[in-house]
Amino acid sequence: MVQTRDYPVVRKDDESLQDLLAGFSVALSEFNCRRVRVVLSHHFVQFRLLDGRVDLANEMEFHALAQLEYSAAFGAMADEWLIALSDESPGLPRIAAALSKGLLKGLVATASAAHVDLLAIKPYLAVMTDFWIRNLHDATPCSWLMLHEPGRLCMVAWGRGKWQWVRHLRVGEDWQQKLLESLQTEAHLAGLEAHVSNTYVCAPSATREARESLRSSGFRILEPRSELGFLADHHGAFAAAWMG
Repeated sequence: MVQTRDYPVVRKDDESLQDLLAGFSVALSEFNCRRVRVVLSHHFVQFRLLDGRVDLANEMEFHALAQLEYSAAFGAMADEWLIALSDESPGLPRIAAALSKGLLKGLVATASAAHVDLLAIKPYLAVMTDFWIRNLHDATPCSWLMLHEPGRLCMVAWGRGKWQWVRHLRVGEDWQQKLLESLQTEAHLAGLEAHVSNTYVCAPSATREARESLRSSGFRILEPRSELGFLADHHGAFAAAWMG
């Protein structure tokens, strides 16, 4: 039997992590889970695209390079982050994802205290891009995915067998009206082509009417719940959880 529940977390800066972990603990006890996968919102992850390198001897050196990139961009804050890298062939660009060490330790400790096996912790972006690329049959030089969740819009570009761009932004309730402008801005910054016909939009929490409006504007709508066949429309915001 499929169940979905919301456990709202009020962000209070230094207290937000405690509230999140408290909600996670309550969810584990109420669902009586024995095995769990966690999908992290973009609110908790910072992404960077790292150039492909063939001169690095091992993964340790690549992680050191990623740490330098984050430190240059975010300063001392990056010292408190754990960095994971996408698995790519040597010489290809890699997506780096950084998250709070405190959050990771908290999730692990909370699951352990509840005697639950924590199978995986994945960023929302990682889950959805896996699904997107598996279903990407176009031979275009560059395709875009614009992944929306309330308050955030994450944009990635893929083409010629490699990652070409990644960035995520804070957005307001008018994100849909500004989507074409956002696409054009990111394409300009990346030095890439972008056309709505090669741009996929995934917005599971948006209304059906909003998605249809984007479709009529030429965007291609990625709807994992319809592809999977068992997620009801009003459970769309939980799509990534079923795939993670």
